[in-house]
Amino acid sequence: MNKSVQSLGLVAVVLIAFAANSLLCRWALLVFYYDPVVFTVLRLFSGAVTLVGLLYWLPSKPRLRLLPFSSRRFWLLGASLLLYALMFSLAYVQLDTGVGAFILFVAVQLMLLLVARFTGQRLNKQQVLGALIAIAGLALLLLPNADGTYIGYAGLMLLAAMGWAMFVLLGKGSVAPLVDVSSAFVAATLLMFGLVLILSISMGQAFDIDWFSNAFFLAIISGALTSGVGYYLWYRVLPVIGVPKAAQLQLLVPVIATVMGSLVLGEVLTFIAVIASAVIVFGVWLFLVAAKNTR
Repeated sequence: MNKSVQSLGLVAVVLIAFAANSLLCRWALLVFYYDPVVFTVLRLFSGAVTLVGLLYWLPSKPRLRLLPFSSRRFWLLGASLLLYALMFSLAYVQLDTGVGAFILFVAVQLMLLLVARFTGQRLNKQQVLGALIAIAGLALLLLPNADGTYIGYAGLMLLAAMGWAMFVLLGKGSVAPLVDVSSAFVAATLLMFGLVLILSISMGQAFDIDWFSNAFFLAIISGALTSGVGYYLWYRVLPVIGVPKAAQLQLLVPVIATVMGSLVLGEVLTFIAVIASAVIVFGVWLFLVAAKNTR
């Protein structure tokens, strides 16, 4: 199979997985009133178990192992993933599926493009125009929802974006994607357990896990499949497509998430949302065409 076609297929799978994460989290919190902290614990833990299983099950020479606990990269990966995952869950207590995804990925896109610019990766005029058009589409979608209720939760999603941007940048030069992502989930799980312990002691009560409920399985699916396997595939394709293109492609995730939220959760898909989504897709297309023409 042609390498570019294979990469395109991986990107499509990853973007759907990212959108599904927004849907699964919002579904668990909105429909089943699940605790966002418990959702995060289950998501990280199930992702860690799945990835460590793959790490030691898949044949490789030499045998792949987790990064050492003494490694700075081990804890940086874990801290960035934890910041993203916890703030993501807390934000979705209030934000609709598509709105949360749009806030997350427009912030990530801006952060990654700024990093790319300051590290010497010049963007041509058409690429800048494509990015601005996509951002304008995001603004068009978000402005009707920009009331006081969303401000605090939007801020939480901005913190999630910081964590995700750090996670993406750490994956840019990954030479062993499965090792890095497995280590990230293990480190994030350990940090999350420590945080939960501190919160439990300070609050004087334990977090209650509703075992084998619908929301429990939504969290497990999110952790094991759409997060664990999805992030592993993302780390595989990141070195191939580069950070600027990754930043733009991620803007398609909110479009997919908006449609998923409308179909599964009955969230309203307005005429403005449809127009805004079309503008975003056009901006992404323009950027990608410009990037291809500069090679």
